[in-house]
Amino acid sequence: MVVFVLAAAGYGKTTALRRRHLDPETVWLSGLPTLPLPQASAIVIDDLPPLSAAQATSLLQAAVLQPVTMASRHPLPVSTARLRGQGMFSQLGPADLALDATAGPDLLVSDYGLRDPDLCDRVIEATAGWPALVRLAGEALADGDPLLPEQGSPLWTYLTDEVLGPLGPETLQLLGEMAGLAPISIKLADALGHQRAAEIVPLLSATGLLVDDRLVPVIAHLLRRNERSGAAALLAGHWYEEHGPPVSAVKAFALAGRPDQCGRLLDSHGEALLAAGHAGVIAEVTTAIQPADRSRRQQLLLGDALRTSGSVIKAAHAYATVADLEPVWDCGVAWRMGLIHYLRGDSHAALKAFTRAEETEQNTTDLALLQSWQACAHLQLGETATALETARRACRTASSSGDDIALATAYVSLALCHSISGESTDSDELYEQALSIAEAHGHVVLRARILTSRTYQLLNEARYAEALEAARQTTRCAITAGHSNLQSIALCNEGDALLMLGRYDEATRQYERAQALCRRMGSRRSAAAHLGLGEIYRRRGWSEQARSAYEAAATLAEEGGLNQVRVCALAGLSRVLVADHPQAATQTAEQATRLASDRVVVTALLAQAWVALHLGDNATAGALASDAAKVARAERDPASLAESLEIRAAAETDPTRSRAALREAQAIWSSAGAVVDAARVLNKLGHLPGAETDDRLGALLAAETLAAAGVPVTGDGLRQAENAVLIRAFGRFEVCLHGQVVPATQWQSRKARDLLRILVARRGRPVPRGELCEMLWPDDDQAKTGHRLSVLLSIVKGVLDPDRALPADHYLVADQASIGLDATRLRIDVEEFLIDVGHGRRLRERGATAEVYRLLSATVQSYRADVFEDEPYSEWSTALREEARAAHVSALRMLAQASRKLGRVSAAISHLMRLLSIDPYDEAGHRALIDTLVTGGQHGEAQRAQARYREAMRAIGVKPA
Repeated sequence: MVVFVLAAAGYGKTTALRRRHLDPETVWLSGLPTLPLPQASAIVIDDLPPLSAAQATSLLQAAVLQPVTMASRHPLPVSTARLRGQGMFSQLGPADLALDATAGPDLLVSDYGLRDPDLCDRVIEATAGWPALVRLAGEALADGDPLLPEQGSPLWTYLTDEVLGPLGPETLQLLGEMAGLAPISIKLADALGHQRAAEIVPLLSATGLLVDDRLVPVIAHLLRRNERSGAAALLAGHWYEEHGPPVSAVKAFALAGRPDQCGRLLDSHGEALLAAGHAGVIAEVTTAIQPADRSRRQQLLLGDALRTSGSVIKAAHAYATVADLEPVWDCGVAWRMGLIHYLRGDSHAALKAFTRAEETEQNTTDLALLQSWQACAHLQLGETATALETARRACRTASSSGDDIALATAYVSLALCHSISGESTDSDELYEQALSIAEAHGHVVLRARILTSRTYQLLNEARYAEALEAARQTTRCAITAGHSNLQSIALCNEGDALLMLGRYDEATRQYERAQALCRRMGSRRSAAAHLGLGEIYRRRGWSEQARSAYEAAATLAEEGGLNQVRVCALAGLSRVLVADHPQAATQTAEQATRLASDRVVVTALLAQAWVALHLGDNATAGALASDAAKVARAERDPASLAESLEIRAAAETDPTRSRAALREAQAIWSSAGAVVDAARVLNKLGHLPGAETDDRLGALLAAETLAAAGVPVTGDGLRQAENAVLIRAFGRFEVCLHGQVVPATQWQSRKARDLLRILVARRGRPVPRGELCEMLWPDDDQAKTGHRLSVLLSIVKGVLDPDRALPADHYLVADQASIGLDATRLRIDVEEFLIDVGHGRRLRERGATAEVYRLLSATVQSYRADVFEDEPYSEWSTALREEARAAHVSALRMLAQASRKLGRVSAAISHLMRLLSIDPYDEAGHRALIDTLVTGGQHGEAQRAQARYREAMRAIGVKPA
């Protein structure tokens, strides 16, 4: 079986081979091998040179007899169809090696500290995910250099020497003439007179210089225009105009310096190009036309393109060029000027602009669009009834005008109104009708808007998994449409879905991406992203960060008239303030209720209820929860209903009624896929007075889910004081009561200590009794050991609670089948260590370098020795020991990275040396140490570190980089 890896230099072929072949028995060869090949379990042939047909045939005949992987920058000059048909040949190419939209930004964040999601996306777009180019671009940006390479820069030199240097003159000529064109095809190249087009174009695609039928943008930027480029672009423009697509013709004429031809095509295809998602091209080309030469239609089209692509301020200037010359606005100018304010989050100003439209009795397309956007602005301000009537009027106007796109736009506005007022059936029908129109006309902008609205509806119905998929589909559609505003909304919706699914780190990334887009647009719509981050911070117990995010969201929402966001932000803020500022919390919750429209009044009522509950006013909390439940049922809002049940349970004095309310809330959350919320309720169930053993065991499992999400785990869902019991698992196992180590004499039996150690090692998971007996007495009959286990259980309870002041199951939860340790009621050093490392990782992902350094510097000091060092050979101790050791290595790596960024080179070296003392075969650690030593000017130490690196890699059969 042969695997052939084909790609240009820097696509990571060798790295991919190393990851695929970790077996030290693998034979590694380089260049053209001598035949016959050696016999081995696997053979890797790296850096295969260009082959003749005879050489390729001979090599393939020898290679198919055993597992062989080859890597080359050059395609095989023979057909492999027969071998593919027999399942004996497969090929990996640039698409398999490139960094995708997740891996690429992750690399840029972790290795180069680039926190701006929008910038990371632009790097991946410019490099097409080409790994070496991504790294070089990351280095340039980290040093303050521009993304696109300048002559003499490392990226420019790499492309010139490694990528373009080996290409022949005919290939370079073709690339030079077609660098700014897309799609690039054999037929186009033939039309431009390239005789070897049928050979060159497929080769460029196969090796990754052409991606999606266009040249990788950084390479296109580098290639200098030659003397034929203008003529070639003009020829290409006419060829595209005849064969399509029109957008390519517009771009080609722009490259040829022919604004007259561009204007001609924009007049005939402008609206269609905008609908198809080519706003950026239209804006660029129209801007190149002299303002005095632009027609009124072209000027408005320029504004439409700038608005769609996210340049809202520039769009306002473009529209104003027309509007300022016309004392009376027609509907087309009025809806455009108003929409600018709406997109910037100022619905009051939007309505004021809409009203400047001249009165007309004709049902025109522009009048329908004006009424549709008026409805949206009223809805944004919480004026639901007015919005609904305006949207209905827009539908009538659009239907009379005969314009399908205007009708679909009106349907979306009306669907939004129905969705807000709880009429989901009518809303669904309208969305479907609008979507069918958008798809029939290929209108990707309208399709993205419809999908955005549909996602919002799914979120309100607590259909979070469906909402996540719809949001991601919307994001892709918005990117295709080039619509930054819709993309930012889709990212916030995606964040909301991830938040409710308990995937907080992923949600944070989407909110941050939305913030980056909004900053570029100068839009107040980042209020929604701030609100989402506030929710995550509050759930994780980060009260100061939550307060900051909620306050920012409330301020931005107030400025922009975003009533729903403002109410939700005030509601969240009141819940954060209540612990330290109860009076301010009460006032803030009351303000949220006063401002709330029908759709978000339930959020405000729930906030008031939580505040009352925290202040000990259970009667008021219960009454408010009942009011919220009534609204939630009417609005078909399962999430708010579940939360009202949680409050009702907390306000109840009867444990039976509390238990019933919590079980119903837990069922709602579980059905919605809200795993963290469901776990929170399970945790509360397990800590109710008189909780059954099953509920206690369920609480132990729920605690794992909460801890994994970074949510504080306590019996009542609130922070509680430190427990009296501390268990030390690092090094020698010890139990401390009130700061004093429990003496050996108090244990009565070594087996009792072993029992507690095993339960600690299982991290709170219940362990079957039979399994415990097998571990404690492996050679005895389990029929005889059951009683012994019960005795040990009693001893451990006595050690943890010597005065017998607590219920018997306070620390240890046991039934006839299993025993578990309730880790929420005591402190365990290794658990705190793992939680701190996880927090450090999240801080690093947010770019909080100084905070990472402070936290992890203290955290690694607690790693005194390996977990259960006094039980090195017990199988039950291995999993936790290795998890803690891996977390220790990860913490040291993060500390080293943070130290370098903070300019603390000596500290970075110290952390890396400690890392390598734990894992001497950590390749990334070796390379980081070498780089850090060089940075610190310790060249002799760097040479010695290089020697240690090579020796370590040879020991495990890995070729040093």
